[in-house]
Amino acid sequence: MTGLDHIVARHATAEAFARFGTVYDLDGGRDEKVVWTDGNSWRDGFTHKPLISGSGHLGMTSGAAAPWRCAEMERHLGTEEAIFCAGAPVVLAVAPASAAPAPRRDEIEAFIVSPGQAVVMDRGVWHDACRGLTQPTAYFWMAICGLGASPWVPVEGGPLLVLADAGQGAIA
Repeated sequence: MTGLDHIVARHATAEAFARFGTVYDLDGGRDEKVVWTDGNSWRDGFTHKPLISGSGHLGMTSGAAAPWRCAEMERHLGTEEAIFCAGAPVVLAVAPASAAPAPRRDEIEAFIVSPGQAVVMDRGVWHDACRGLTQPTAYFWMAICGLGASPWVPVEGGPLLVLADAGQGAIA
């Protein structure tokens, strides 16, 4: 989980991400949470159940590249939020849902979300905006909007450096 001064993102898998939500693999053809169909030189997959509960809004965010200092996070108590790539992998930093007024630095984890995957954060999971794995990158998100403010809150314990791989150095 958290080292003294940084964390290293790991690939989002169903097992690794379970305490924060659900991972769907729409590219590999083996996810049992996905319905698969084949056609004339194409393959299709869609989630067995709706991606989020309720009628979600589709949004897009553009983020700088990793590494970065995760200094503040937001959470959504009234909706799940799905994250999926627009074309290149992104890094998502999260902290568990809690009744606490701020995310705790020692509970932050980071995950690489690859094209073909969707991750759905449970209600109340703290998260930062995603950053590109190797370059500035845009990504899509889906959530129910208009449910009230989701303020950005400083991380309890101070900022934490998020690295996309163990070989990355510190940033200014």
